[in-house]
Amino acid sequence: MRSIRRGKAAGLFPDFLCIGAQKAGTTWLDRNLRAHPQVWLPPIKELHYFDVRMGDPRHVVPFLMQKFFGDRPEDARWRRQVRARALRHRRKFRLQNVLWEVNYYFRPPGDGWYASLFEPGRTKITGDITPGYAILRPYMISRVHRLMPEAKIIYMMRNPIERAWSHAMMSFDKGERGRTDPGRDEDVLAEFRRRDSRLQTDYLGVLENWGEYYPPERIFVGFLEDVHFHPERLMREVYAFLGVDPDAGFRVRKEKIHTRSSEAMPTRMAVHLAKTYRGLIERLDERFGGYASFWRYCAERLIESPPEGETITYPLYESVLWEEWPGKNAFQSGTLSGVSRQRHG
Repeated sequence: MRSIRRGKAAGLFPDFLCIGAQKAGTTWLDRNLRAHPQVWLPPIKELHYFDVRMGDPRHVVPFLMQKFFGDRPEDARWRRQVRARALRHRRKFRLQNVLWEVNYYFRPPGDGWYASLFEPGRTKITGDITPGYAILRPYMISRVHRLMPEAKIIYMMRNPIERAWSHAMMSFDKGERGRTDPGRDEDVLAEFRRRDSRLQTDYLGVLENWGEYYPPERIFVGFLEDVHFHPERLMREVYAFLGVDPDAGFRVRKEKIHTRSSEAMPTRMAVHLAKTYRGLIERLDERFGGYASFWRYCAERLIESPPEGETITYPLYESVLWEEWPGKNAFQSGTLSGVSRQRHG
């Protein structure tokens, strides 16, 4: 079923990468892939090797000194994660997971170390789901390709208006420990302007960069609308893409993950984002049609004739805009070579 590709040290590089986008259904995808008997994923989602961990010291003593005493955001995050995982293991102890996490958290990073993380899944299809990889620079994507030339790439997309809003709310929640009120408009607009938020929403730029190294038939594009409307078919297509049995006989998880208590967004913010991403959305519609045509309808409607009321239902495919849109879509997700030719509605 799988090809054996050895790393520089004993180990195997993953068969696939899910590179994002952030806030576009990757956690839902992770939960469902873990349920498949022929797929193995690491105990921790988001390994962050290529976008974060490669910047860590490569020897044990300086590595641990940096992690325990460093003042970088990634060092503080490492300490929080280690504490949280230790508490989790006290509640539910599994030796295999503990040994894996000792390797992950306490060994300096390197290509051989990264490959060793997938050793427990050597008889299955393995993957790394890290949305931060979407915005890797081309030289780093080249490095990924050198290590994993036959890897398959999964990229999830959602309405740029929704994704940017969700990204901003995630930033507030993480910074304020569960805060659901984003506060002043100026703070929210500053989140929209952050470089990582803009890059994560540049789907065409991401596909262009990764497409320089991986052909369209090795890139799977998923749409968040299909997570909502066609979850079973979406997962069957993903399984087929990865080369595992799409009829393995388990239940697809349909419930939403990481939803916030308030499932609405201020209309004024929706209008602002529609203006910000209108050009991108038009280009996405020209390339993909289908759900991207709905995204375009949302942007045009919000700009030209915003719905009445201070808020609009979020996500937008559950709002009045979806009910108004005349081009209701069938299933669309698939390989980049396939979805780029589809023009629905």
